[in-house]
Amino acid sequence: MKQKIDELNEDEVAWVKTQLENAAKFVEGFSAADSAQPLTLAALDRAFAAWSASDPTEVELINAIIDYVGIAFGQVLVDGIGLGLRWVIAADEYGSDLAIYGLPNQGDVLIYPKDFVAKRWEKHETNFLEEMYPKIAHDIRELFRRWQCS
Repeated sequence: MKQKIDELNEDEVAWVKTQLENAAKFVEGFSAADSAQPLTLAALDRAFAAWSASDPTEVELINAIIDYVGIAFGQVLVDGIGLGLRWVIAADEYGSDLAIYGLPNQGDVLIYPKDFVAKRWEKHETNFLEEMYPKIAHDIRELFRRWQCS
């Protein structure tokens, strides 16, 4: 099955917005010093590290936190990199999920920010968002530059 990209519907847009609000509350709860400021990757990293150190075990809560942090990270990618990156539903033979998509027919960038966070949670990694953002941004911008030159 070829990958299919669909725009978000109203409910999905609302869900993303709710996750961003929840990410801010998450930072408030686990990195209080950052709560009075706009949400940053550094604040999300600190909150995620503090939360991880609390050894959470409730699966529903773990999945919710992964959603909050993943969606917030994805939104930073969309807002910070530009180049037409946007939220979509990407579907293939394995299922469908929320993703960041950009550069159609120029590289077809597809990022699954919730999965990105979930994989780091499984490996017990922390403090990766702020570190990875410039690397991801560089790779996407380089892909765009290469396409422009071809």
